[in-house]
Amino acid sequence: MSAVLQPEFQSNGGTGRLGGALDGGVPEDPAGLADGQGYFSTGPWLSAEAASVLVNSAQHRFGKAAALRRPHLAREFSSWGFTDSRGVYTADTRFFRHAVQRAQTTARIDGWHQGKRTSLQLWVGRRWTAVVAGSSARALLLGYESGAGGSMVQLDVAGAEDAASTMAAWAGLGPAWTAAAPARKVPRPHFERRILDPRTPPPEGADAQLLRMWGEPWFVWVVTIGAGRFRRGFVNAGAAGHYLFGLNNDGGVQLAPQSSSLVWHTLRDAVEDARFQDGPG
Repeated sequence: MSAVLQPEFQSNGGTGRLGGALDGGVPEDPAGLADGQGYFSTGPWLSAEAASVLVNSAQHRFGKAAALRRPHLAREFSSWGFTDSRGVYTADTRFFRHAVQRAQTTARIDGWHQGKRTSLQLWVGRRWTAVVAGSSARALLLGYESGAGGSMVQLDVAGAEDAASTMAAWAGLGPAWTAAAPARKVPRPHFERRILDPRTPPPEGADAQLLRMWGEPWFVWVVTIGAGRFRRGFVNAGAAGHYLFGLNNDGGVQLAPQSSSLVWHTLRDAVEDARFQDGPG
């Protein structure tokens, strides 16, 4: 796996690493750099159903024999090289299952783009991270889905230290001009309509920053890490950066701008905390 990530953050005033002043004038468009980033993997593909069976067998929920008694799954495992001609798991498959078995903690991201849903699952151990990845943020934003309706997932094994980078790359974290500013409040129904339809008009009274964020393509993602149920929701608003979102007591949605650096450190710290708390692996 090559998970490319170069976090970038900005506050009001000063000059960013990409060049261009934030304190007045027009900053340089970071889209060119962002286009070169994203989630990349050379791992094999399986249907989501077959991948679930493979993971469950590694976790002793049921064994390989039960999985291979399903003829369509047995054929899929064989055709993609997960089993040999005798129906025995190959070395790469055993390595993936070993990474799942030795996990100290887990992480999951559920993502949405204009009604299309996707997910990323990680099993993070002392040395390895097993990965089951649906269509990434960048893939969906470019109009690609893995399989019909996102029915295919890609498997991989990365280092334990790559777990946060994998999540960040898959969710599309990258360079963005993110200015420190107070959270914005949006009515929940309005926010939910915008998730499904980018033509949804901005809320009345929206300021310049909210208008900019509202007009960008959105990838909305919710990350859950560890048994302690660390959970955060973000809007990836492209060149406008990331926004943390959550519900107010009155049912409205708060949108708080988050620098790429802050999101990155949030993921990294949550993974390390979960590894420490959830078990030795």
